[in-house]
Amino acid sequence: MKVIIISGGNPPSKEFITKEITEDTFLIGADSGANCLYDYNIEPHLLVGDFDSIDKGAFEYFKKGKCIIDIYPAEKDFTDTEIAAQKALCMKPNEIVFLGCIGSRVDHLLGNIGMLKICMENGVDACIKDENNDIRLVNTSTSLSGTVGQIFSLQSYGDEIIGLTIEGSKYPLNNYNLKTGQSITISNEFVLPQVELKFKSGTLMIILSSD
Repeated sequence: MKVIIISGGNPPSKEFITKEITEDTFLIGADSGANCLYDYNIEPHLLVGDFDSIDKGAFEYFKKGKCIIDIYPAEKDFTDTEIAAQKALCMKPNEIVFLGCIGSRVDHLLGNIGMLKICMENGVDACIKDENNDIRLVNTSTSLSGTVGQIFSLQSYGDEIIGLTIEGSKYPLNNYNLKTGQSITISNEFVLPQVELKFKSGTLMIILSSD
C-alpha cells in the first residue's frame, strides 16, 4: 500500500498529485494541505490536524463527505505532518510520499525531513517531493534511476558516511568518508541511467533536483 500525505507548504499541482495516485493509495490531508485537494475536487481518505489554517469552505465541504476527520488541539507536541506520518505508519504501507512539505518555513522542512528518518527506521520507503525536488534518506547502499544529465546531490544526515562510493556519475567517488556539511557531493550528474551508491555505514540524504 502507498500513502500520500499532502501538507500545507507549496501546494502541488493537480497533475502532480494524480500522477502519484495508484489503485492502492491512501490519501491523507494534513490541515491546510487539504485546501488544494478541495480546489482540485480530490477527496482524501483522512484529514488530520488542528485545522487552524484550512479554508473554512474546504473544511465544511469535507465534513459532509466520506473522509474521516481527526481533530487535534492547536497547542500540541507534534506538527500536523508528523501526526499524518504516524497515522500512515500504523497502516504498515510499503511507501509514504510527502507532498506540500516544501515551502517558506525552513523549520517545517527540517522537521519533515526528520519524518523521513522515522519512516526509514520503521522499514518504510519515504520521500518528500515537489515539482523540482525528490528528497529521501537511506542507511544502506542503493541504486538511483534517472536520466543522463539529471542532477543529484548527497549529504550526510547525522554521522559521517563511511566508505562512500559513487558509480555512474559525472563525479565519481571511491571509498570516501563524507562528513556532515561537506559540499563535495553537491550537484553531481547522471552519466548513465542508473547510479550506484555504496557505503558501509551512516544515513545518506539523496536529493534529485531539476531547475
